[in-house]
Amino acid sequence: MRGNIFDIKRYAIHDGPGIRTTVFLKGCRLHCRWCHNPESQAVGTVSMKQVRKLGDREFEEIRKVGYGISVDELVEEIAKDAVFFEESGGGVTFSGGEPLLQPVFLLECLKACKARRIHTCIDTAGVASGAYLEEICRYTDLFLYDVKTADPQKFEAYIGKGFREACEHLRKIAGQGAGVIVRIPVIPGFNDDKKSVQETIRFLQTMPVLKEVNLLPFHRTGADKYKRLGMDWEMGDLPGLKEEDLKDIREMFREQGFRI
Repeated sequence: MRGNIFDIKRYAIHDGPGIRTTVFLKGCRLHCRWCHNPESQAVGTVSMKQVRKLGDREFEEIRKVGYGISVDELVEEIAKDAVFFEESGGGVTFSGGEPLLQPVFLLECLKACKARRIHTCIDTAGVASGAYLEEICRYTDLFLYDVKTADPQKFEAYIGKGFREACEHLRKIAGQGAGVIVRIPVIPGFNDDKKSVQETIRFLQTMPVLKEVNLLPFHRTGADKYKRLGMDWEMGDLPGLKEEDLKDIREMFREQGFRI
């Protein structure tokens, strides 16, 4: 069994509890305008320009992004960090792209990790077929679920198709008893106004088990990648947000009983 990935990040501290190894799977049906991993969207390998400097000289080269790997090979790489997982309460996080787009590969990786008693986490937006989702839940300790908006029209205009799937799969995961932390990318002009925040809160309140929310401020980290991939960056000169910019939104969630 083989899958397609494009990176393995070690010593990650923002992708779930403790020190983690994050595996980035290729492929995503969404095209969020602010995506900071645009190289992840295509399932196959893509070419990205890379500029290297030597003194005052610059050299441009083409880097291939994405490669195939077997379940055994990947789990062996993950297990190299087991000592850090044990000491910090960490584990492995499968991110992307959209990891649920490779459900059989993902499921086999999860099973192999659980057999080694490695804490498992999936970072997902839920826009996939839902195949094997119930079984995937059985081998997943925590989901980081990306909720972008509760407005289906905005979702389609800024992100793409899949709003119904995203909502249905969140309800299904929440109903399976798996741990879920909702992650909301806060994007100026998209979902940071009072009405949008209230709509998102009302949507989450329909699933009482969802109590914890992470607010992720918009940043421009991936902007340069678009040029290097020959893609358009649609966020223009919009500046990144700082933690203090989220103060009012944090309070709105806290007033409704959410942990932020």
